[in-house]
Amino acid sequence: MRSLTISSWNIQGLYSSHFGYKTTNPELIKNIKGQDIIILLETWCRGDIDTQCPSGYRESSLPSIKHKNVKRGRDSGGIIIWHKQDLALNEMKKGTTHIWLKLNKGTIYCDNDVYICAAYAPPSDSSYYDDQFFDNLQTEIITFQAQGKVLLCGDFNARTGSEPDYTDAGGNQHIFGHPSLYSSPIINNRNSPDQILNKNGKELVHLCRALGLYMPNGRIRGDSLGQFTYCSALGTSVVDYAITDIDPSSISAFTVRPQTPLSDHSQINVFLKKLTGNIHSKKQPNKLYNINQSFRWAPNSAEAFIETLNSNEMMNSIQFFNNSQYQNNKDGVNSATQNINCIFQKAASKANLRKPKQCNIRSKNQNVSDKWFDNECKTIRKHLRQMSNKKHKQQNNPELRYEYFETLKQYKQTLKCKKLNYTNKTLDEIENAIDQNQFWDMWNNLSTTKPQELAIQDVGIWKTYFDNLYKNIPQKDLQKNQLEIKEKLNILESVIKNNQNPLDYPITQQELNEKLKSIKSKKACGVDNIRNEMLKNSTPELQNAVLKLFNMVLTSGCFPDVWNQGLISPIHKSGDKSDPNNYRGICVNSNLGKIFCSILNSRIQTFLQEKNVISKCQIGFLPNHRTTDHIYTLHTLINKHVHQKKEGKIFACFIDFKKAFDSIWHEGLFYKILQSGLGGKVYDLIKCMYTENKCAIKIKNQRTEFFSQCRGVRQGCNLSPNLFNIYINELADMLDQSPAPGLTLFDTEVKYLLYADDLVLLSPTKEGLQQNINILEQYCHNWALAVNFQKTKIMIFQKKPRCQKQTCKFTLNNTLIEHTKNYTYLGLTISASGNFNMAVKALKEKARRAMYAIKMKLFKINIPIRIWTKIFDSVILPIALYGSEVWGPLNKLDFKMWDKHPIETLHAEFCRKILQVQRNTPTNACRAELGRFPVIMKIQKRSLKFWLHLNSSPLTILEKRNKIPKPTKLLSDPKQRI
Repeated sequence: MRSLTISSWNIQGLYSSHFGYKTTNPELIKNIKGQDIIILLETWCRGDIDTQCPSGYRESSLPSIKHKNVKRGRDSGGIIIWHKQDLALNEMKKGTTHIWLKLNKGTIYCDNDVYICAAYAPPSDSSYYDDQFFDNLQTEIITFQAQGKVLLCGDFNARTGSEPDYTDAGGNQHIFGHPSLYSSPIINNRNSPDQILNKNGKELVHLCRALGLYMPNGRIRGDSLGQFTYCSALGTSVVDYAITDIDPSSISAFTVRPQTPLSDHSQINVFLKKLTGNIHSKKQPNKLYNINQSFRWAPNSAEAFIETLNSNEMMNSIQFFNNSQYQNNKDGVNSATQNINCIFQKAASKANLRKPKQCNIRSKNQNVSDKWFDNECKTIRKHLRQMSNKKHKQQNNPELRYEYFETLKQYKQTLKCKKLNYTNKTLDEIENAIDQNQFWDMWNNLSTTKPQELAIQDVGIWKTYFDNLYKNIPQKDLQKNQLEIKEKLNILESVIKNNQNPLDYPITQQELNEKLKSIKSKKACGVDNIRNEMLKNSTPELQNAVLKLFNMVLTSGCFPDVWNQGLISPIHKSGDKSDPNNYRGICVNSNLGKIFCSILNSRIQTFLQEKNVISKCQIGFLPNHRTTDHIYTLHTLINKHVHQKKEGKIFACFIDFKKAFDSIWHEGLFYKILQSGLGGKVYDLIKCMYTENKCAIKIKNQRTEFFSQCRGVRQGCNLSPNLFNIYINELADMLDQSPAPGLTLFDTEVKYLLYADDLVLLSPTKEGLQQNINILEQYCHNWALAVNFQKTKIMIFQKKPRCQKQTCKFTLNNTLIEHTKNYTYLGLTISASGNFNMAVKALKEKARRAMYAIKMKLFKINIPIRIWTKIFDSVILPIALYGSEVWGPLNKLDFKMWDKHPIETLHAEFCRKILQVQRNTPTNACRAELGRFPVIMKIQKRSLKFWLHLNSSPLTILEKRNKIPKPTKLLSDPKQRI
């Protein structure tokens, strides 16, 4: 595949006393030969000379500047861009130190237009330095990111050292926010021979983190080890960069060419893959099936749907179902389910809930993002075109000319009105979503650009990937103990299954009503096309029919086939988009089946709590528990056993299971369910839904063939969290019974902390930790679980974390486990000394990323300050303050310097941005203008609420509520309050 080449080179003057005009120099001509886009920086040229533009190229230029207060010396800056004439490249915007160009989509291997910026940033100690350069550049990037991809090339005089240019994705599943916010194309760390970080470097790194950009320098083929881009008698550095959000799979190479006598800077080249055909032109090796069009739900749909259900025809259908008798077996259950589905779908069709068919042919003059451009606008536009044609044929007719301009005036007024109404409607929706805590639910609807298609369109790749992920363990690969477990399972099923049936009593109307009230609107529906809104607005007669179906399913122990069919949508996490391993599947099942499973789950949850089945150290997915409970417990242990002792240490092993939820062995799960005391029809239902569960991959509005899911818990099922807890619970029991010493917390010995699949093993001795690791190894061997060694780490908590002794070696499956000085546990990065400084900085970066992503999403809408402050308080702050109940009061804050706290600086940055003032504007003035209080007050308030939560929650590993310590450093003295 051929590449489109972009060259960027700080030429240090277009004219030199030694070389004359460099554009005629053979060495420069040789270096730029064949390049598609050539960017020459620091030309020091005011545009008054012939630049010798190569034949076949067009030129865009920016003259150099010279301040009035600079009496001597040369000019600063100056940019020349040459690009081939046949290239679809248009000049978009010019600044004093940068130029924006637009490369139309269809040129390279990318679904979007690419906006290229050639930029030069003077050094921070230069008289030409502008402290608003990066702020202005950031604003422009947000504007162009909302329309496509961006690529910046140039000399930023930024030494970025080894600072990461991306936001760490660790623990994102625990943090509030939409998954797409933290989706990153980064596939590896950046290598740089220059380890110095200067002022411009900090600004550039912060820019990348905030806007989801990355640097190809030091990580793309051609420069994977990193090369210096500047070399002089004073030293070497990396200051010339390419910065982009283009997927790395679209960049074939990035190179730094050897230095020439023409300049102290090296020429950098970016090679973008050219589009040789349709990106998605691969033949589909597997047959695809159309998915039935789902029903739409408008604000007035509830009234129409209820009215339809109360019609004589629908009442007769419901009454017929309620009076019908069905066999108490699989066929009877499937027949009853099909009849219920027909009632819902028939009512929805009669209520006119079908989505109108969309025409694939769009007007060339209509922008995809103009959602407000409706049929009325199209009608007036059509009439205007007709009038224009008539006027053109009869140019001397004053009546036609008058009518044309009147129609044009009406057209413009209509567009203005429609756009204003759409903006106001969007603002109302945003405000209502914030008030109802549903902002992220409407996130995808806010997009002004066309949704991107999956990078992998080959159905065969997806089907092979998920087939391998969910395939059963072959009989020949089963271990001896696993074969024994299968034999024991058969015995338990025949002996005790039907004798332990505490949850088989009929489902009541109260249980159904509670679940119908709790379901959320605007959720995707499964293959049966039954929306949650249809269930919530069903009549009492239809609810009785649903209740009859649920009790049929329960008494028969057979799960309907249509409830066992799920549609998987692959969602990109991070890394290479062409690798299916970098995606997670989101499975959508029947909403009716979800309500049934939710009722069963509530019964199972109550049973597990009453019988004390689940270990007290396992708090994942349990009510009245949160991730901060374990984070606080761990910090309390570190404070007691490390900081309060002279040479105290805690040996910890943070375990990361490899695709834990997707690798559950089904036979082992059935065995553990029976062991936990569950049986009867509930067990039969669980076994039926797992042995007959089928999935298909959804691509656009089509799906693949259904295939069996032979491993893992069911995605999107209410039962899955509790079933996973049952499956892994024996590991907790084995660790409790281990002879290895634990850490004392009041009268309790703590050997581990378990939150779903997030496990940390703890011991005061290295021998004790190794014993616990051996127990884990045996458990994984017996129950077909695997450990991800890349994310499983050893950490020794101690007062001097730099003294991490590599002599303390720990092994798992004969593999040495790596040591680390910090680890992201349950979304917070904790260091070996037990502090959360890195966690607070990481949270700030995630919140900044969210803030600018929202700004980019809404850049076409003039958001009032009132709504912006609501967005910050309800959407951005929850990200920044995640875990602040723990790290807030425990952080060593000097309250005289509270405004320097990372989260407070984020707050100040937000205030300046929405007020559109410069960064040197006093923070107090910005907050006063907006009427806002410091964020640190919210942190202290959350800490006090957490303390109350600890005292009021059911006991877990803590023995007595009255012994729970109050978080330290809370402001109890009124004189110390802010």
